[in-house]
Amino acid sequence: MIEEVDMMDQMNDFLYQLKRHMQYTSELRDAYEKLPVEQKEIVKNASPRKESPEDLSKHAYQWHDNLFKVVDK
Repeated sequence: MIEEVDMMDQMNDFLYQLKRHMQYTSELRDAYEKLPVEQKEIVKNASPRKESPEDLSKHAYQWHDNLFKVVDK
């Protein structure tokens, strides 16, 4: 029983960190949106996957939503 509680605490910690990640990616996306087009291209091209912060934000929110569906079952 203690192991199960430990695992849930670890999952809750992960979910908390994921929520923080979502917040940070949203802030990053907001800052990105304020850049001129040329600077947006520089930022996007510097990304390992050539993704914008908007893409990162979408991934974070989808990850969060998918994980909550599984955990809440």
